[in-house]
Amino acid sequence: MIYSNYSQAKKNVQDDFCVLYICSAARSGSTLTDMFLGGHSKVASLGEVDLLGKAISLDATCSCGDKLRACIQWRKIFDAILAVQGVDLIKNPYKFKLWDIIAFNEIDYQQQKPAYRLAINLRKAWMGIRDHLPHGLRKDFPIPPILLKALHNKMNLYREISRCWNKSVIVDSSKVFREAIELHQRWPDRVKVILLVRDGRGVYLSRRSSGRSQSESVRGWLSYYRRALPLLESHITPSSLLKIRYEDIASDPRKAGQLLCDFAGISFESNMLDLAQSTRHLVNGNYTKFSPGRGIQLDERWLTELNGEELDFFERIGGNMNHRLGYR
Repeated sequence: MIYSNYSQAKKNVQDDFCVLYICSAARSGSTLTDMFLGGHSKVASLGEVDLLGKAISLDATCSCGDKLRACIQWRKIFDAILAVQGVDLIKNPYKFKLWDIIAFNEIDYQQQKPAYRLAINLRKAWMGIRDHLPHGLRKDFPIPPILLKALHNKMNLYREISRCWNKSVIVDSSKVFREAIELHQRWPDRVKVILLVRDGRGVYLSRRSSGRSQSESVRGWLSYYRRALPLLESHITPSSLLKIRYEDIASDPRKAGQLLCDFAGISFESNMLDLAQSTRHLVNGNYTKFSPGRGIQLDERWLTELNGEELDFFERIGGNMNHRLGYR
């Protein structure tokens, strides 16, 4: 069926889904958490879907193992977006605008040119100024129109996924806290936020092991939570914000799964505990998405591998934030 306009389409789709938006710093377990939730029969696990255009453009692989362009489930979504909004995502993957995001891995250099990055950084600066405004003044300093369009595109994408995949819960691990806030404020009864944290010492070791400098290894983690924590706590309704630790998910997944499912309004399913039982369709995210057979493993290598000057450096720079997140 080809829809003549979005209003007509909206009348023909299920509209009883909810969204769980995961906010976390990089290497904090967001892909694992996304996959864990995605093992539920009612849940669609999307990965970092803000980078959908890049994934299509670069002919990336879906977590199911097929190329994204050929994935049967994503083809349903591409066809739906074409029918509803007239955008052919295969031919024009960036025309369906989603929230601003700059890729640092697997970069599409044809798209991510200096002018593109400059435009994003200017909008980010505007949003950064807006962060510091009193709550009552924010409405007088609206977000840029291109980002407002991105929010509505994202909600339309969620809606089509819910309809085409027959899922009532959508998990998005794009991690952009400003987008999470704006989505929740426009659809407060539909969008909930999971604030996922991990011991910064584990994040630091993971990044150091990848060849990052000491400063780089702590800076991104620290900057994310310094900005995200106060904004999420100020602008997300308390009943719609769940703070959870990666370590709790990995060490006691049954208990964490019950908590997460209660938050989503669904009953826990024990098959979630075996990541290999379900096929998911994540885009982007780390390579954990291709290894469900590894299961849910707690990574606390920092306890034995981080010591001496390395540990002292982290404690000087990130110790206070780590304590604020509940780690000692």
